[in-house]
Amino acid sequence: MSLSRFYLPAADWQPETLTLGGDEAAHCARVLRRQVGDAVEVFDGEGRVAQAEITAVSKSSVALRITSEKRHDPLPFRIHLLPAMIKAEPFEWLLEKAVELGATSIQPILTERCIVHLAGEHLEKKMLKWQRHMIESAKQCHTPFITRLEKPRPFAQVIAGLPANSLKILPALSEHSRTLHGIAAGHQEACIAIGPEGDFTAAEEALAQQQGFIPVTLGPLILRAETAAISSLAVLGHEFSGG
Repeated sequence: MSLSRFYLPAADWQPETLTLGGDEAAHCARVLRRQVGDAVEVFDGEGRVAQAEITAVSKSSVALRITSEKRHDPLPFRIHLLPAMIKAEPFEWLLEKAVELGATSIQPILTERCIVHLAGEHLEKKMLKWQRHMIESAKQCHTPFITRLEKPRPFAQVIAGLPANSLKILPALSEHSRTLHGIAAGHQEACIAIGPEGDFTAAEEALAQQQGFIPVTLGPLILRAETAAISSLAVLGHEFSGG
């Protein structure tokens, strides 16, 4: 039986003892009713995983003693997902699955056809909610890493600042699109731009290609934005792994 799993940011780790607070402490003590002496697993989202024993439980915190610790190496490739902002429920699903599939980072983009626009306090609240979804996904699928999430930014601004030597992919229905098979050869880093409901405009596609994006096909069927994002991650991850 696997141990209950909890997240503690790397900045809060100590050499021998750990302290859970906030949502993680509440989940441990109130929801799962873990007690002193119980063994649990803690991870920092950056590759470090520890098994620990609960030494104290209070209303607001859970103290732990580390019994063993392991550091996992990151994947030998990096995939950065650039999804356009879409409706709340499918976007949250996209975030969860991107963590499961090992995306290095997610940079939401704002395009002409985006129907979701967030700013100020509303955006800050959404960022916290999204990060919570991603942490829960990492806990459930037992990955030692949590995908980095950035704040939404304009599409043109984002693609202008991407690494010059990274593979840049734009899923599209264009007749000039190529398949993802073999596309990762010679690369260790890739960026995938996904359009919103209604896809990118012709001008945005042209701009992306000017910045080095390669149109690729995900098959003959038209996919929803969130499906296209996850399909691209899965196939590209397979290609990077030697598939």
